[in-house]
Amino acid sequence: MHPALFDGPQWHGCIFGEGWRKTDEALQVFEKATGRLLGVVGLAKEGDVERAAGEASRVQPDWAGTAPDERAAVLRRAAGLLERHADEIVAWNVRETGGLRAKAGMELRSATSALYAAAGMLSEPQGVVLPSRDGRLSYARRVPHGIVGVIAPFNFPLTLSMRAVAPALATGNAVIVKPDPHTPISGGVLLARIFEDAGLPGGLLHVLPGGADVGEALCRHPSVGMVAFTGSTAVGRRVGALC
Repeated sequence: MHPALFDGPQWHGCIFGEGWRKTDEALQVFEKATGRLLGVVGLAKEGDVERAAGEASRVQPDWAGTAPDERAAVLRRAAGLLERHADEIVAWNVRETGGLRAKAGMELRSATSALYAAAGMLSEPQGVVLPSRDGRLSYARRVPHGIVGVIAPFNFPLTLSMRAVAPALATGNAVIVKPDPHTPISGGVLLARIFEDAGLPGGLLHVLPGGADVGEALCRHPSVGMVAFTGSTAVGRRVGALC
């Protein structure tokens, strides 16, 4: 038996960045089928985005300078943790989202694949040689955005957060995740716990459950170079305008 991901008290009433931090307000998470309390997470505010961006900006350059095989190893360890804790993760997903067990299993497999694929990206060429005149060498090199924001929805919280988080971390970025308030555990706390145990350096991944004010602050922040969003067309247009 592997130690449970969610049994420890460290995440209760907290947001995640350079470790777990209590917030002034909390967000209760209920089981969809019964209405029973599943857990309590921290409720982030706009100021938490500013703090997260500052921490992420400080540590991101070192992560970008970390050898590709070391970054890939963190991602593979994270994938292995998803596999080892599969039963626990699926059970939480079912209870929090109200989805079928088969759907939760699909999310788990998809998230695991995203991690392995992101790790594999790091063995591929990191740029291209461009056509140029004789005697000259022109090339394009891929570089990190710096900080990537991820705004994840409630319906496929693990899949639609991990498919953005994994490649962003692989390519040397720091990430700030705003999971949907309806599914902050499957779409946020789970990622924090997995990467924490996988050895991701502190301050690179931030999980800020919150409302639209947090998402808008994330989109407006000048240090956030890219925002990945899944949701309605109307909100997507708002995200694009703010960015």
